[in-house]
Amino acid sequence: LLSTFGAKWGRDQDFMLTAWAQRMMYFYLFYFFLHTVRIKPEDLERLVIIIAILYIAIFILQYVSYPRMLFGTRADEERGTIRIFLPSKAFVVMIYFYCLQEFFAKLKLKYALFCVAAIAVTILQGTRSPLALFALGTVVMLVLSKRVKSKMLIAFLMMVGVASIFVIFQDIFINLMEVSEEQTSKEGDDIRVKAAKFFFYDFPPSFLNYIIGNGESHMASTYGMRIWYYKVEFGYFQNDIGLLGEYSKYGILYVIAVILIVRKILAMRIDPKFMYFKYYIFISLLGMVMGGIFSRADAFTTILIIMYIIDVDRHDKKFRYLEKK
Repeated sequence: LLSTFGAKWGRDQDFMLTAWAQRMMYFYLFYFFLHTVRIKPEDLERLVIIIAILYIAIFILQYVSYPRMLFGTRADEERGTIRIFLPSKAFVVMIYFYCLQEFFAKLKLKYALFCVAAIAVTILQGTRSPLALFALGTVVMLVLSKRVKSKMLIAFLMMVGVASIFVIFQDIFINLMEVSEEQTSKEGDDIRVKAAKFFFYDFPPSFLNYIIGNGESHMASTYGMRIWYYKVEFGYFQNDIGLLGEYSKYGILYVIAVILIVRKILAMRIDPKFMYFKYYIFISLLGMVMGGIFSRADAFTTILIIMYIIDVDRHDKKFRYLEKK
């Protein structure tokens, strides 16, 4: 809300235009909606699993149907694959850690199959950062999880799985490595580094905009046209610089709120069956630095679901404790 003033005072963009441009941020009200309807956590968890499975099924269907487009989404043929970007990938990542946790504890095939499918979809998208986060989150869970019955067996199975995946998708991995080498061989700063420097040092018109942000731009204003010019002329995209890009839009209070949410979930004691929440939040913490997940409704909805489930679980335990007394 404060950033609407930043857009008005610093960019001369109308209040209502800014309010409309940042409409995705109103999905944060989904947290209060869940508390209003009081859906059971187990039902909500099953719903998220269904959405994750549907995402994978729809992705594969679009992949095999390409170049015929079945959905209004972005699809590019590059990096040795067809990069299809469907919304709500966050549901797949969240359930990946749920299935990984259950597989570590029970060694059931159905959980392993979902994990493999989730990784395969990520590889087919040709994105390096999500792959690295998947790998890091998996290793951290294997090392820290108390539900793992045989860490040596799990580690062996993971190495076999990783080797198999590399053989199957080796052309994509080779293309990803070539892209990385090409980007590191270029002289000067990376384009994202240049964009970060610009939006932090040169972009805010006043000190006040450093505090309350510049607001979300809209193409119906000169502010929106200026943002478009930066994209076309210099290749500077706010969405490409993660949390810093969100900070340039929504200000320092937004960043503080995001950090407090993450810290709260990571620090609090929760039921062991929900420990996968912490691993998901951990990689979200790293992902927000690179991808800005807290400003995309299809990404932060999963975090609101986690907050709601933790709230209900803590309330139920407190209620049962008081009943016993």
